[in-house]
Amino acid sequence: MSSQASPPVPSHFLNAKAAEQYENAEKATRPFGKIIVEKSGIAQSIEAGEEVRVLDFACGTGAVIQELYDSVPKEKWGQLKVTGTDFSPAMLEYLDKRAQREGWTGLDTKIVDANMPGFKDDITKALPASTYTHIFISFAVISMPSHTLQRLNSLLRPNGFIAVTSWVIIPWYPVLARTISLMSAPQPYLPSRKEVEDLFCKEWASKSYMGQQLQEAGFPNQSVVTEKKTVRVGSPETFVTTMFFPIGFISKKWWEEDGREDKVQELNSVMKKVTAETAKEDGAVELEFEGIIGWGWKSG
Repeated sequence: MSSQASPPVPSHFLNAKAAEQYENAEKATRPFGKIIVEKSGIAQSIEAGEEVRVLDFACGTGAVIQELYDSVPKEKWGQLKVTGTDFSPAMLEYLDKRAQREGWTGLDTKIVDANMPGFKDDITKALPASTYTHIFISFAVISMPSHTLQRLNSLLRPNGFIAVTSWVIIPWYPVLARTISLMSAPQPYLPSRKEVEDLFCKEWASKSYMGQQLQEAGFPNQSVVTEKKTVRVGSPETFVTTMFFPIGFISKKWWEEDGREDKVQELNSVMKKVTAETAKEDGAVELEFEGIIGWGWKSG
């Protein structure tokens, strides 16, 4: 498996404001979360009266979990046992409040970091072995060690299901390029599209690579597809708010620390104007996202 270094995770992922902004970003990720929930067959398992134990690994604010509960009739939520894990306490606190608001039953949360000491050798130090019937990793695998899928395999029961999503392209790159070109001199460095996609997509954008990783992790019965979804990501202001995360990565990786904060503030202002120019008649920004989806079953 590849050992390419993962992008550093900015500390702002750990605060409450970030969690609220992260839920806004679900407009892009939830359509793909719906697909993996459908592929899992959980709704059919619940209908058949089977026990379902789900792990949403690196769950964020719960995009996949929302789709999961939406797929099951409320009167049957009692058959669901769901664990959401993330390295960010703020994300999990937000998810707990969301669960209370939605009335979800059977959900628990736990802080788990794929890069924590001991994870490489034995994931069962953090999570119970041979416990889960289904595991989801939604748009987070690029930031995890290359052995993650193998370790998660040990948490699944025989014939257990796993699904992974990642990005094929970065649809907002033209917006970023246009924005930086209109900023005051000296303009911050504009990484190439390849540099940005190497940071946010990596090898996981390849169907053959995704399939190989699932195969090597112990999922011989697996499939990989790509899907395009046109998504209304909200007003220009809302869109710029969700760009808080990728701009955080980009600015820390490529921009000089001196004056960085001022450049980010200017970028946000200019980006609102750029997206307003191309917004739909109702003011909404629309982008076409392309994701890659891999899923498979552990041997019995």
